[in-house]
Amino acid sequence: MRRFHLLIVVMMMTAMQVSAQTYDLFNGGHEDAPIGFTVGYVNKTWRTNFDDGVFHENPWGDENKRLHGMQFGVVYQPCFPIGFGAHTGLFYELYISYKNPVVNSGKHDEFTEHDLYLPLHAMWRFPLSRDCSFSVYGGVAFNWAMYGSYNDYFWTIGPDLVPQQTSVPRSYQKYGNGEFPHHMNVQWEVGGQFRINHFQAGFTYSFGATNHDFYNDAKTRQDKINIHLSYVGNIFGDD
Repeated sequence: MRRFHLLIVVMMMTAMQVSAQTYDLFNGGHEDAPIGFTVGYVNKTWRTNFDDGVFHENPWGDENKRLHGMQFGVVYQPCFPIGFGAHTGLFYELYISYKNPVVNSGKHDEFTEHDLYLPLHAMWRFPLSRDCSFSVYGGVAFNWAMYGSYNDYFWTIGPDLVPQQTSVPRSYQKYGNGEFPHHMNVQWEVGGQFRINHFQAGFTYSFGATNHDFYNDAKTRQDKINIHLSYVGNIFGDD
């Protein structure tokens, strides 16, 4: 009987040790509540599903072209035991696009957009070592276009045959007016990221859920690609 009790104690201690090692493994050597700063490249397109096919366009209406920009912000990704956690944050996005360096009067030649981006993702992290891990995440996200408009420039050819801007640019056709994108874009997202110590690289793809009403006979949705780099740590305690 004494040997049986001893065996039970050994088994319990072994189970506790394995449990602790498993917990440490799935924490991957990282803190439980990392907050970091992110910079990224983003591009998006407006996708319309017509009866005879799918049409992708940028703000100029160019087929199979995308709007390119940059993203800056703060990421928050707490991770709980066995690798489950959340991936969220708040980000600013800037998009600028030019349509021909020289245009005639009445033509659009610059587009500018300022966005706020809020992702709400569930995340699962798989450790590769104590200082290296891979994560996958998915969920919903919200893009709010705070400002978006075209600027119209007027040009003339000077005596030296060099184009010269002859008037102050004027802004018009802002977001939400007429056949123009809505301010709010709701999107479903999936992504993954790879982390070594405090440095993290990731990729996110967004499937638009909001109809932007470009056309009367079809739905137009906004899809986005995001490639980002982050520096993450734990501001609540020591690493």
